[in-house]
Amino acid sequence: MSRLVSSLALCGALACEHVDDRPASWSYVHGGLLEPSCATAQCHAAGAARAGVDLSTSASAYAVLTGRVCGAPALPGEPIGNFVRPGHPEASRLLYLLRADRTEVMPPDVPLPDGEIAVIERWILEGATCD
Repeated sequence: MSRLVSSLALCGALACEHVDDRPASWSYVHGGLLEPSCATAQCHAAGAARAGVDLSTSASAYAVLTGRVCGAPALPGEPIGNFVRPGHPEASRLLYLLRADRTEVMPPDVPLPDGEIAVIERWILEGATCD
């Protein structure tokens, strides 16, 4: 009987542990997170593009964030984008802006939830590749 209780307790404990199974891929980061939250008419859409940051298409967003062309191989010594340093989330300005205090946080009206920022951080940590 105690074996059954222990098994049930373990199953219950494991069920409570949340694992984020959202992909840390560029297609998800752009299409699922950045485009709906940031590429709006008031912020970073093609027509508005505050601070020259156009996040409206996958190609333009990837280029402005990483300084690379989507699909082109990274070259040694290639300049990195102003916002994302592939493999180095701690040095990526994008994460700073997403986690900043209320005066600088992006998006300003409704900040991204921590779980969504964690997906972006994982994408950067895994090399910020374009798929």
